[in-house]
Amino acid sequence: MFDTNRFAEIQANPSGFRLLEQIPFSADDSFPIKLREAAGDEIVLALLDFETTGFAAGSDEVIEIGLVQVAYSPSLQKITQIIEITSQLECPKQTISELITGVTGITNAMVAGKRIDDAHIARIVNSSSVLIAHNAQFDRAFFDIRFPAMASKVWACSVKDINWSMHGFESAKLEYLLLKNGYFYEGHRAATDCLAMVQLFESVPAALPELLTNAQKNSFKIIAKGVGYNDREVVKQRGYRWDAANRYWWTIVTDDDYAEETAFLNELCGLASSKNIIEAISSTARHQLNR
Repeated sequence: MFDTNRFAEIQANPSGFRLLEQIPFSADDSFPIKLREAAGDEIVLALLDFETTGFAAGSDEVIEIGLVQVAYSPSLQKITQIIEITSQLECPKQTISELITGVTGITNAMVAGKRIDDAHIARIVNSSSVLIAHNAQFDRAFFDIRFPAMASKVWACSVKDINWSMHGFESAKLEYLLLKNGYFYEGHRAATDCLAMVQLFESVPAALPELLTNAQKNSFKIIAKGVGYNDREVVKQRGYRWDAANRYWWTIVTDDDYAEETAFLNELCGLASSKNIIEAISSTARHQLNR
């Protein structure tokens, strides 16, 4: 905790200090919360976060879901209302490790006998146009397994669908982004992380419109089978990933980058370009684990 006896030093040298404020939203607040006057053209979005027993969807399990539903005005390009918040625990088949408890604060005793209310989650998700997560590939992998009936929703990622470097940030980590904007929060509980995203969009007004624009763009998976062994570092530095099971490099690009990326790959691969495969990704398949 900050030593409050140093306030005189702050007043004497304000540029030598940085003041942080706790995000102004809490899971204990009464909802809905009006952020500004409605424009009348609002669409409904859902911010989602999971806490899990580990990082491998399919073998690890969900222990908490957090959902924050908001009303977003395209004309204002702002959230006008936080509609509701949901935080629910679930008891996994496996024991929660001390490591996960240390990170999340969730213990085996807390989840004992608990079960997520599927109907409640379905009501929120199905009434929302887009699901947004900070690292959507992680959350979607667990969501599609836990809620297979809703696996065709449109997802957006507040890490990948926003060019944070263009906004002046060196990292896309949620805690870092908020700290740079003068806020802190008690992280690693699902609902609080969702509320932190709301505050981030309030602090960086251009971020959410950019995310929603990018979520609607066509995207393509480029399977670069024509890349030779000697060029592996070239594509790796360009952001391609290695699929060890199928032994090829791959990346995902939007319409904006498609022409430039295919031109680069054709020049790099030469005659072997014929081996490369392009797969179109639908809006409901974005941020799936195998994408």
